[in-house]
Amino acid sequence: MSLVVAFAGKKRAMIGGDRRSIAFFGKAEALEEELYSGKIKTDDELLKRADELGSRIQISNGREKVWKRGEVLVGEVTEISVESQRRRRIYLVPGCYLLVEISGNKAEVSKRGKSTLIILGNKFTRDLAYRRLGATGKAPDLSSMNSLFEEVRRATATVSPNYTTLHSEKVHSNPEAILIRALREDCEEKGWESSGLA
Repeated sequence: MSLVVAFAGKKRAMIGGDRRSIAFFGKAEALEEELYSGKIKTDDELLKRADELGSRIQISNGREKVWKRGEVLVGEVTEISVESQRRRRIYLVPGCYLLVEISGNKAEVSKRGKSTLIILGNKFTRDLAYRRLGATGKAPDLSSMNSLFEEVRRATATVSPNYTTLHSEKVHSNPEAILIRALREDCEEKGWESSGLA
């Protein structure tokens, strides 16, 4: 899990996400703990520490975590283990957002609202993002979002050097209905059972 940041305001929505995916093989609890606490800052440090701890890892920087589904901005972080797969997905347009927890084939809306800043990631990246964007009391813009990702990629090896930011200023008369339709379409395509839509 790395970093996806989403903001839904009255007249605009935006989302940003890095592209890193790290697969751990065998015993890697100690390495994961060091990595997700912010102790490991660079890829070289990560590879060296993995070797020292006898952990095998595979790093990829090609996984898009944010995209557009029609007029809806979507972002997702994933935790995969041998036992389970868990996803947290955010859907947003100006004026509304849905946060969805996906476990197995079940997709449940856990939060919804009109305007908010949502930060998905590990504790270190969430805390850093909140200090830079959430604690200011100002609505973020694309410039502050881009600056955040530049800072985070220098602070931790959990995020990729490259990232994607998307935005929308199209205001809908019923924004929640647009998001529910997008979620229903995803559920139909992926074979998920949805709950919490009412």
